Amino acid sequence: LSPKDDRLLIIVDVNHYGMLVNYRRGVILHRFKFKQPVREMKFSPDGSKFAVSYGKHVQVWLTPGVRREFAPMVLHRQYTGLVGDVTTLDWSSDSSVLLAGGKDCQARVWTVDTVKDYEPWTLIGHKKPLIGVHFEDQEKTLAERDQFFAGSSNTGSSLTGTLVARCYTVSEDGVICTRECRREEEKDSDSNDMKTGLESLGNDAVGFFSGGDVATSSTSKQSGTGSTDQAHAIVKGRWGTTSRHYFNANSTAQNVVSTSYSSDHSLLVVGFSDGLFGLYELPSMSNIHTLSLSHSTIGTVTINPSAEWLAFGCPKTQQLLIWEWKSETYILKQSGHAYGMRCLAYSPDGIVVATGGEDGTVKLWNSQSGFCYVTLPKSHTAAVTAVEFANPTVVLSASLDGTV
Repeated sequence: LSPKDDRLLIIVDVNHYGMLVNYRRGVILHRFKFKQPVREMKFSPDGSKFAVSYGKHVQVWLTPGVRREFAPMVLHRQYTGLVGDVTTLDWSSDSSVLLAGGKDCQARVWTVDTVKDYEPWTLIGHKKPLIGVHFEDQEKTLAERDQFFAGSSNTGSSLTGTLVARCYTVSEDGVICTRECRREEEKDSDSNDMKTGLESLGNDAVGFFSGGDVATSSTSKQSGTGSTDQAHAIVKGRWGTTSRHYFNANSTAQNVVSTSYSSDHSLLVVGFSDGLFGLYELPSMSNIHTLSLSHSTIGTVTINPSAEWLAFGCPKTQQLLIWEWKSETYILKQSGHAYGMRCLAYSPDGIVVATGGEDGTVKLWNSQSGFCYVTLPKSHTAAVTAVEFANPTVVLSASLDGTV
């Protein structure tokens, strides 16, 4: 869902078929298909582009409009360099840098538009495939550097140079690494002043032919590190690992399955394979909350913009949970049929939908909200084969166990 106005929705199924939908009007604008598996998709923070994992590559597309067009999908650029399939990706806060991780246990950093003198970096150090990669908000990174270390190169790390960017990588075996990009300041100020004009013209030319913003490129070089965009700030910088933490120090069977990060509040949510989830504050890795939701794997997790609600999806038990971690209460708890749906029927007034599942249960759903408001007691020992409304208040069900 597009971040700015929530008007554009992009859906991709397991067979790589996608739909472009006007979310507010509920109208399908375009249908398309990717030729490679799509495991991850994410809009840029400014909403102008979206990135998709395309096998071992990452593709960035221009965000189409909300009106019908003949060819709305326009490819901006394709990024390569990872050996295994891409499993996770993230944008910088100003939408100028792209970070992706894959099954080859590595992460790679690209600039969205071509930047003069920049070479993509590969971040290593993990032994298992990456589950999550997350950029820290640039303003928070620079504010921390200026507030606590007065902009000096000594920022409490073994790495030398001025801190310009920070990110986090999480692997399947429960290891999270903090990565920092630092840049050495050039000492020869006289020669730098003489090169400023030529470098500005060179950056403008590179930005023009690569599709970038020329005004942003020239302004970034002249304003310095404090106000430049992240793509130009990491030029000639060096990435390094400053810390390493372990989620599952006491359990070898507990794997990380999903992660979600709120850059505005520096909160990381981690879902594990045994139904446990943890909420952590970064970069200190302080454990705020830990709770066991179920005995099945937490397939997906996300955090809302205000960082108050946590949403979890458990594919095996067909559960959707929304948890408010401050008050420790459930906001929403929905559960579908454990082994799939077998039959359904509408009530005479069309407001209620009754469904029968392979697990022998009958559920009643509100057709307008889409929520299940009651699960009838499990009276069948086999799959439900038929459900029917006798009147708006009576439901009949038949099962393979021979009962009605």
